[in-house]
Amino acid sequence: MSIDFEKRLQVLTVLSDTLTVPHTLDEGVQRITEMTGVIMDTEQTVLLLRDEERQELIVRTRVGLVGERLRVGFPIDLPERLKTILWKLRSQHQINWVEAGIEDIGFPILVDPVRAKGARVGVLITGKSREDTSGFDANQRRLFRLITTFASLIIENARAYEYLRQQFAQRYHELLDAHHRDGATGDPAEQLLIASLNNPNKVVRLLAASFYKELAQAGFSPGQITTAVVEILDCVTRNEAARPLTP
Repeated sequence: MSIDFEKRLQVLTVLSDTLTVPHTLDEGVQRITEMTGVIMDTEQTVLLLRDEERQELIVRTRVGLVGERLRVGFPIDLPERLKTILWKLRSQHQINWVEAGIEDIGFPILVDPVRAKGARVGVLITGKSREDTSGFDANQRRLFRLITTFASLIIENARAYEYLRQQFAQRYHELLDAHHRDGATGDPAEQLLIASLNNPNKVVRLLAASFYKELAQAGFSPGQITTAVVEILDCVTRNEAARPLTP
């Protein structure tokens, strides 16, 4: 199978969406599961996430799979041999057949571990229709490896997005509590604005330090944080360039 122009366009679309659009975890994993079938020309796809406490693989999203064995939000209900293979999986494999009695899944299936910050967090599985028993060629395997990398990015970005959202919400409530403790009246956001007018340099330094801290704690690398800073500088440059000149 050669990767045609349409397939390349689909891959680039997923990559662009992964890197530029903030997603919740639910939105991100649902999109990658749906796009896997489109890009791989497969009919069955499921994303499993690891539950280390229970030592179980939990079905997070599924497409083209019906039945009770793979219910979203529940541990997989599969023969122990297949569960063990999936739990211990460290690299991509094609599984042609495990044992009889798995009516919900058409074999062969292609499986690949999903990682976040180097640690295994799940498994992405895709399979053809039950009528198509041919295997996956080298190009399909490489393409699936690329999709799994996108899944890893989506999970990492979604977790960082959720962490930052929670942190900003917490900071707002802390500001609100301090506002009430001080007996101040009016909107706390307005009080912050007044403080910024009285000592703007101090306020922006505090905001910048907080921004750096939150990004670092969310797992972004120094290079990625630098990219965020460059984007802020670009915004300043664009705004200044667009500002009309005063006589």
